[in-house]
Formats: sequence, C-alpha cells, structure tokens
Amino acid sequence: MKAACDDELLLTLTIFVEHGRQQEAAIFYETAVGAVRTKTHLLPSAVQTETIHIREGEVMALDLRVGDRVIAICGSNPRREAEPSRGGPFFLKEKGAGATVFRLEVNDAEAVLKRAVTAGAAIRDALQVANDGHRCASFFDPFGHIWALHERVAVAKREAA
Repeated sequence: MKAACDDELLLTLTIFVEHGRQQEAAIFYETAVGAVRTKTHLLPSAVQTETIHIREGEVMALDLRVGDRVIAICGSNPRREAEPSRGGPFFLKEKGAGATVFRLEVNDAEAVLKRAVTAGAAIRDALQVANDGHRCASFFDPFGHIWALHERVAVAKREAA
C-alpha cells in the first residue's frame, strides 16, 4: 500500500500583476531570468460591468517555465480589485508588499542581475558575497515582486578550480 505522502507532487506558482500587464510581465521574466513561455490562457467570455470591460479572448494568464518550475503570470481580477471585501489575490501596489521572495539558484548572479536591471528591475540588494561564500543579490521586478539570486558555487571554490 502506498502512503499518500509518497505521491509525486509538482509545485506551480501564480504571480499576480495588474490586469492587462500579463504580456509585459512575461516579456520581463523571459528577458531577465530566461523564462520560456509554454502556454497562453485566454478569457473564454467577455466580462462587462459599469467599471470593468474585458473582451472575450483577452489574455488571462501565461505559463512560463523557469528552471524546472512552471509559473503562471495572471492579471488580478479587476472586480476583486474594485471590491476588496471579495478577497484577493491582488496585484502588489508597492515594491516588496508581498509575503513571498522568489529565490533563483544561478550560475552567474552578476549577469542575471544586469539582465534584470536592463529589463526594468530595481536593485534591492547589490551583489555581495554571503557568509557561506556564495555571491547573492536581490531585485524588485517592475511589478513589485522580490527576486533573490544565489550562485550555486561559492566564490572560493570557483577561484580554486
């Protein structure tokens, strides 16, 4: 008998951005961290209220592969944004206002940080060597999310090779 905890799991994440900025976000992540677009989800029907006008076929979300994980970039629901009592998820209104940091293990933190800044990120923590000898840095993406970079190989081990 197989225990339930032995089931193979796949964790996926959804990053919420302001509705209508999904394509912009996907392009940023493709440029900054090498994400690969795998799927586009379109809205199956139009949404029309006094304040919300979303067309049928409009992009609802985009799936991206980042390393071995799939992340979805989704536009936050304008109706929930207009009526916060309905509950989120909401897009971030300020840099770092979310409770999540996306940590990437990379070969060259300096190169990824440069690409991210060129694509529109703002540096949160400059490139530095951590106590464990690994170079690290962090940045805010243009949508307020924090991304931390951590090199796989410590500086001393790289120099010895």
